[in-house]
Amino acid sequence: MNKGIEALSNRQFKDALQVFKQLSRNFPNYYPEGEIGIVVCLYELGIYEDAKERCMRLLQEGIGDYFNVLKIYLSILMQQGEFSEIVTILEPLFNEERIPAELAEELFQLLEFSKKSISQKSQLDRPMIDTGVLEEQLLHGTIEEQLLVIQKLRSLPINSKIIDCIELVLINEKSHPIIQSMLLHLLMEKQINESFTVKKFQQTISLNTKDLKSFFEETFTIEVLNKLDYILGQENPTLYEHVKELWNRFLFTLFPFQPDPARAMVWAAALHKVGYELFGIEINDIELNRLYNENIDDIKNGYEQLVAAEKLSITGLEL
Repeated sequence: MNKGIEALSNRQFKDALQVFKQLSRNFPNYYPEGEIGIVVCLYELGIYEDAKERCMRLLQEGIGDYFNVLKIYLSILMQQGEFSEIVTILEPLFNEERIPAELAEELFQLLEFSKKSISQKSQLDRPMIDTGVLEEQLLHGTIEEQLLVIQKLRSLPINSKIIDCIELVLINEKSHPIIQSMLLHLLMEKQINESFTVKKFQQTISLNTKDLKSFFEETFTIEVLNKLDYILGQENPTLYEHVKELWNRFLFTLFPFQPDPARAMVWAAALHKVGYELFGIEINDIELNRLYNENIDDIKNGYEQLVAAEKLSITGLEL
């Protein structure tokens, strides 16, 4: 179990999957965390159908915490664009008032987003070949419309007209930074070998998408989480998981730019401060300095960046 968790925390998903499957074969359903670990590994490796099937079984058999497993299942459905299924699951839970208070707002917004996606999906069922339509929806549409456009682009060949349209979004500093990040990941998925200029957060960078790699793979990303886990994870594993998700959202919002300053302890301390705030726990500057031995002004600057980026999050967005 420990070996699987270690591999998972280092994002070695293939190794973790092998270990968790061995654990499951020897002790079927005895370790719920291992069963959930299999689902997480399959999801991260893009094996969505197997992840979905296993996750459904965990829900049906009551293995693991129901709502933790449900959140993973909803993420899989979101990734596959199965908005109707999300509505089918969430509406009865809200009608029966079975949603825990701490999840109510997040899941309600996901429910509303799914309903809007269903109603708008018909508009995108037509072939989107007209560059003018794409440009209008990407540059001037709502966030929901932009997300649906990106979903549609995943099933379309990326031709020169579409690339020109994407380029307009990337270079427009008024574009939502998460939409820009999603478009860059789309270009990476399609293995597009083109140069682009990206403007966001008053920064500009020119890059070739073939040279980009996911922020999950960055050594710095893992180093920050390891340092945070050593201090905060040992004290409060639940809080650590919440903060880990926030860190991933921050990096996705910032992409393709890197956190500044590039010092792992600064960001681990800033995340620690944010996490304590989320849970209503106080921590003063002296304690943060003692734990992380970093400049307080740098920590506060990182904290402010994290809070500002979190306000830009798109509810229901799967990173």
